[in-house]
Amino acid sequence: MGDWNADSRLGRRVWVGGALGGAIGVLVLLAGGCRDEASHKAALTEQEIERLTFAPKPTRSDVLLVSGETISCEDIMGGAADQTGSEVSFKQRLEQLAAATTLEQFVAVARPQMQQRLDVRISNVVLYTRAKQELGEKVDETLEAMADKELRRFVVEHGGNSAEADEALKGMGMNRRSFKEYTKKQILSQYARSSRLPSNRPITYSELVDTYERMKDAVFVRPGMIQFRLIDIEAGRIEATDPNQDLVTASRLAAEGLVTRICAGEDFGELAEAHSHGFRREHGGLWTPRDPESLAEPYAVLAAKAKLLNEGEIGGPIQVPGHFFIMKLEKKREKSYLPLTEVQDQVEQRIRVDRRRAALERLSAEVAAQAAVADTGPFLDDCLRRLHDAVNAAPAAP
Repeated sequence: MGDWNADSRLGRRVWVGGALGGAIGVLVLLAGGCRDEASHKAALTEQEIERLTFAPKPTRSDVLLVSGETISCEDIMGGAADQTGSEVSFKQRLEQLAAATTLEQFVAVARPQMQQRLDVRISNVVLYTRAKQELGEKVDETLEAMADKELRRFVVEHGGNSAEADEALKGMGMNRRSFKEYTKKQILSQYARSSRLPSNRPITYSELVDTYERMKDAVFVRPGMIQFRLIDIEAGRIEATDPNQDLVTASRLAAEGLVTRICAGEDFGELAEAHSHGFRREHGGLWTPRDPESLAEPYAVLAAKAKLLNEGEIGGPIQVPGHFFIMKLEKKREKSYLPLTEVQDQVEQRIRVDRRRAALERLSAEVAAQAAVADTGPFLDDCLRRLHDAVNAAPAAP
């Protein structure tokens, strides 16, 4: 079927323009008729089963058979520059590495990279084969037309100059025929993925509620808020009027006296400016609004006290080690959540994303399970050994 391990820049160029979406739409329309016809076919013959499954043993050590497709060492190593922007191809990088290392060192470094590229190739072969089986042979004519259209687009992008387009394809390790085969397989493998994504089935109310409950603490929480004035009497800074009193007792009596004066009608802010030892005394003890859960020690006790107060009420004296607090609650808002009615669109979007992710995970697991049937170890080892031997072969005698 030609080179299917083409340069990643080609893949981006082919599909970013939106051609894939239209192609998949055409295949979806075709699929209905293909499935109807397929449903009346008899069970697969032994020859078809053999063609659509992994061959247990390749005929050569330097090729791998997957779903009837032959994958060679060159298919995995070949292709032009990668996404890194380097003008050096993957195979050229392997050759440079092989020239500088022993076989064992070379295999240890190169094998994981080769395995990754091979896994992608096998996955695409499996998806392609599945889509081809589902859509039937009648899809070939449509795919040919799509590939021709994409080839014409490629030529236009090179100024309509066929020779320049051919040279660009050559730089990607391809020719016109392999470009078209690559395009067809991209369409089919993407169709296999998209056809197994969840349909636009209705979202039920229970799905909405369940998803909302899972999301709300992270996404839809509306933190509580309190704003208060505070008089902070620090025991270490109070002046005792009775030499027989300890500082804690003197601080408590001073705080109680201030509470009495506040309740008698004196201004809390003015008393805070005159008597508080604490934070923001110059602002009449007025703190900026904040989440009560954000209060650190020794002020964390104020969050609990605020729950017991209504706006405008006084709390205290509140004793904590080294302090007596007098608090006036100015504003309060309880922790709450944005209601489902306000965030339903976001919840529905999350459901769709979750459905798609789950479907892709199932598909990936299925493909990985099928790909695991192929014994890739000997194939990769042989590919790397051959390349290392070729790079390090002694030059022929003159």
